[in-house]
Amino acid sequence: MSETYSPYRTSSQNKQMHYSPNMLSTITNCVDNCKVAVVEHESHEKGITIREVEPMAMVHKDGRKCLVGWCRLRNEYRSFRLDRVNSIKLKQEDFIPRPDFNVYEFQDVPGSTRTEEY
Repeated sequence: MSETYSPYRTSSQNKQMHYSPNMLSTITNCVDNCKVAVVEHESHEKGITIREVEPMAMVHKDGRKCLVGWCRLRNEYRSFRLDRVNSIKLKQEDFIPRPDFNVYEFQDVPGSTRTEEY
C-alpha cells in the first residue's frame, strides 16, 4: 500500500495554508524508511514538475520547510519547498542513503540572515 498526499487545492491556496499533517507524515515515512517519493512541485522557473526523489531530510531554509533529497532527474541533491509541493506519493521502492549527504549544507545556520530564493 502506498501513501499519497494531495491537497486538492490550487497553488495560490497551497501557498497560504499550513503544511498538512498528511504531507508531513508521508515525507517522514519516506525519510525514515528510505522509500523513493514522487513529488509534484511547482517552481517559478519551470512551472509544475514531477520528480522521483530519494528523500534524505526535512529542513528549515530561509524560514521555510523543505524536503531535501537526491533528484533522479537532475542526478544531484535538490531542495523542494513544502509550500510549493502539490502532492507527494510514497513508492514501494527502497533506496540506499547516499554517504555524501550533509544535512548542514541545506538548512539554516543559526543567526543566518540569508534570504536567497531557491
